[in-house]
Amino acid sequence: MSLNLPSERQSSKADEARSALPIVVDLDGTLLLSDTLYEAAALSLFRKPFALLSALPTLSRGRHVLKASIAKHLDLTSLVLPFREDLVNWLRQKAGEGHALHLCSAADQSIVDVVAAKVGIFETAVGSSQSNLKGPAKASHLASRFPEGFIYVGDSNADLSVWDAADAIVLAGASSGVAAKARKLNKPVIAEFSTAPLGVKEFLKAIRVHHWTKNVLIFVPLILAHQWSNVSLIVETLLAFICLLAVTSGTYLLNDIADLHADRQHWSKRSRAMASGRLSIRSGFVLAVALIFAGFLAAGLLSLQFASVLLGYFVVTGAYSLGLKRIPLLDTLIIGLLFTSRVVMGAVLLEHSRPAWLLTFAVFFFFSLAVAKRHTEIVRASTSGAASLKSRGYEVGDAPLTLSLGVSAAMASLVVLVIFILMEMLAGNDYARPEFLSAIPVLLSIWLGRIWILAHRGRMNDDPVSFAIRDNVSIGLGAAIAIVFLVAL
Repeated sequence: MSLNLPSERQSSKADEARSALPIVVDLDGTLLLSDTLYEAAALSLFRKPFALLSALPTLSRGRHVLKASIAKHLDLTSLVLPFREDLVNWLRQKAGEGHALHLCSAADQSIVDVVAAKVGIFETAVGSSQSNLKGPAKASHLASRFPEGFIYVGDSNADLSVWDAADAIVLAGASSGVAAKARKLNKPVIAEFSTAPLGVKEFLKAIRVHHWTKNVLIFVPLILAHQWSNVSLIVETLLAFICLLAVTSGTYLLNDIADLHADRQHWSKRSRAMASGRLSIRSGFVLAVALIFAGFLAAGLLSLQFASVLLGYFVVTGAYSLGLKRIPLLDTLIIGLLFTSRVVMGAVLLEHSRPAWLLTFAVFFFFSLAVAKRHTEIVRASTSGAASLKSRGYEVGDAPLTLSLGVSAAMASLVVLVIFILMEMLAGNDYARPEFLSAIPVLLSIWLGRIWILAHRGRMNDDPVSFAIRDNVSIGLGAAIAIVFLVAL
């Protein structure tokens, strides 16, 4: 025979009472893994920057006024947001058990309405309008609206006063410190949803460490100028390399913010740190600015010429991200110029012997590789039945054009290289056995042919430079070219 103790009967009655209570859910950082203010600001920054600038002064009248001012300039229905899926599933389950669901947020009412419509599970959705519905203001609002009690789902210190007014607590994305404070309120915590921390590997992927190898091009002028015994130049080039890494990583982060909503609709890019919400827009933007500022500061101290070329690289990259990447062929030319600019950065550090032929070769060579990547995308689009690549401005019928232009640019780069080698065969030049250099165009033509065959078959999974780093045939041909170069010395 079992006995029901008074505490057990009281607990059972409390559980029964809570089973009918409405559940009120916060938005930013709770239902969403991100903050809608930063989402809207990022969207405005890259689509309507002047509207964002005109909205910033309204912050002096309160965050809710700023939110409303930004929101009125945007088509909020286009927002693609990272929802906390485990929480959404739990809420659907609770709705099936009889709980009424309500969304209540300090975000602007227009944004709250859009989010509520996307989820489709809330009976009501309330946001900020005349005042910022946050902290004590939200607690007071909910206490008067639900006098018989409510369950509150939140994540931040601002939610502590709301949890204090609630009958039960649900933690969603709360830090360990906030969770500890919430438990001290002596309210039952009926569920908890955590955010997976951003791992080191994911962070390094966000700043594109795997693309840093492209920046090794800055060392090419030093090698071709035979300056590998010049210790001071080697140190300068290493420092320039670090500056370039900082700026390129910063621009990659800014590009992720610019492409946030497109990435969330992509089958693989949606898992990126920024798109998934595990790296916040605010943190990503602050990190990007810090990296870019540090890179330019160090570059200016190192060499004004180098800093100028680096600034040009940064400006062109920004223009590319803001819209030039949607102009067919111009996008590939810009990619080629950006690769070439890395070579230019190394060349301006040289006091003498700046090889003009190298820059001409690089423009044709990298333009061909950039077109190869686009050609691959066009071929894949044609085989999948897609009519166009809307995000890039290409159509499937452009395949013959990209094929002819890309292969022609590859041949032009080889012609420039052959002319250089013929000049080096003249007496008095830097190579003891320049005739061995004639093998380099042959080896390079084999590699370019392989790249274009794979591109035309739609098998170039990544950009050709990244592909070459992992491809055994490319590595073997690269090693052969290096050996021939050393023998020619």
